[in-house]
Amino acid sequence: MDQKDRQILEVLQTDGRIAHTRLAEIVDLSAPAVLARVRKLEEQGIIRGYQAVVDPDKVGNPVICFVGVTLIHHQREPLEQFAARIADFSEVLEAYHLTGGTDYLLKIAVPDIQAVENFLINKLANIPGVDKVHTSMVLSPVKTHGVVPVAPEVVAGNGRNGMRNV
Repeated sequence: MDQKDRQILEVLQTDGRIAHTRLAEIVDLSAPAVLARVRKLEEQGIIRGYQAVVDPDKVGNPVICFVGVTLIHHQREPLEQFAARIADFSEVLEAYHLTGGTDYLLKIAVPDIQAVENFLINKLANIPGVDKVHTSMVLSPVKTHGVVPVAPEVVAGNGRNGMRNV
């Protein structure tokens, strides 16, 4: 991965719908060269996909909460079972397995406080092995989407997520 690839990734993270001709102008390459680089980044799994950023307020799910979950057991099977169960819940936008006192952090979007209660009591609490749940409601978003920085020494092909440092 070179500086042009890093530039392409930066632009695509802020505007995934940009025309390849415009992207080519920005990074100072020909349109076919940019298209080939984008396809290679996609094939390598560096670009995992494209999606629309939807305003939760405008689609009926204005209540955003972060839910910390601690499990009773920390062996592989209970962790995998929990992860599999929450993957099926439409309320869960994001889920992270963590170190420290909380095992999982979930970001959920729901229509109202009753839906938060329903999610916590009727879904989350019914998963075997859940010990503690801590919920924080978002008052207002400050920063919701960031650009993942790409280190200059990253080379595609080896290591975690297909990357290695040189």
